[in-house]
Amino acid sequence: MKRWKGAALLLLCTVALLRLLQGLAQPEKENAHVPVLGIVTTAAEDDRREAQSEALVHAAEEHGFKVLEMPVERTQEAQIEAVRALIVYQVDAIAFTPLVESGWDNVLREAKSASVPLLSIDRAIRGVDDVPLQHIGFDYASLAEQAADALLQQRMPRDGVLELYGTVNASDAREIARGCREALEEQGLTVTYSLCGDGMRSRGCEILEEMEDHLDEIGYIFAQNDAMALGAVDYLHSHGRKPGKDVLICAFGGGAELRALQKKGEVAVIGALDDTQLAELTADAAQRIAKAPWKPYIALADTAVLTEEGTADA
Repeated sequence: MKRWKGAALLLLCTVALLRLLQGLAQPEKENAHVPVLGIVTTAAEDDRREAQSEALVHAAEEHGFKVLEMPVERTQEAQIEAVRALIVYQVDAIAFTPLVESGWDNVLREAKSASVPLLSIDRAIRGVDDVPLQHIGFDYASLAEQAADALLQQRMPRDGVLELYGTVNASDAREIARGCREALEEQGLTVTYSLCGDGMRSRGCEILEEMEDHLDEIGYIFAQNDAMALGAVDYLHSHGRKPGKDVLICAFGGGAELRALQKKGEVAVIGALDDTQLAELTADAAQRIAKAPWKPYIALADTAVLTEEGTADA
């Protein structure tokens, strides 16, 4: 009996000690730092941009980040204010897709002074000498050259080229334009008309309306994102023209709505961007730069040229 009582007392003491240790360990667990990734999400132009933002959030959470989203309007001023708010909050890193390349110098230096690294996603920014570039994006120029070449293989009786240009001073717009022009030059063609649609579906439609008197010259349309391509298709449908027959369209992005139009034969070529891989690379980069924030870091996600016949890596 004494032996049993002694064993019982030892068990009770062991249980009490374990509970005490668990109690002491609990505050440490509660105080353990969970890294926070601030993501500035800008009002989307199309479903591809919406999917990109969702993929970024999902990948960050899968990599152990708590995500703090800052949704803003499509202006650089709104993006800068959101970045500054995240700097004040002292997140571990900030990811954002800059609308334009320039005008970031002050906020880049503010981020560095506060030891909060910034990752530009998809579109690039122009860095400053004392702040290294940290960018996850795509090789837009190479993709555009290959996509344009694929479109021009389908020769049309009309050689006129209409470019639906994206946002002025945006890196993706500049690089897509460069790649398309190189492909056109190889075929002895040039851009006949280039009008800025600012990446908006409504502007894609409006530009074709403005060009109505010249559409019979146009054999090819290069839209620098899904939204403007969708706007162009909207206009063509509403005015008795047949996209895919009367005019061939090449667009850059590759959201669900655009791919559905390609299956119907209304969009000839898509320069597709792998936003899932972009998100994974971003989350991985955020982990790395949080540990070594002021080292240059650049990575490129995959792209592909989609035609009705199949897919080719770009």
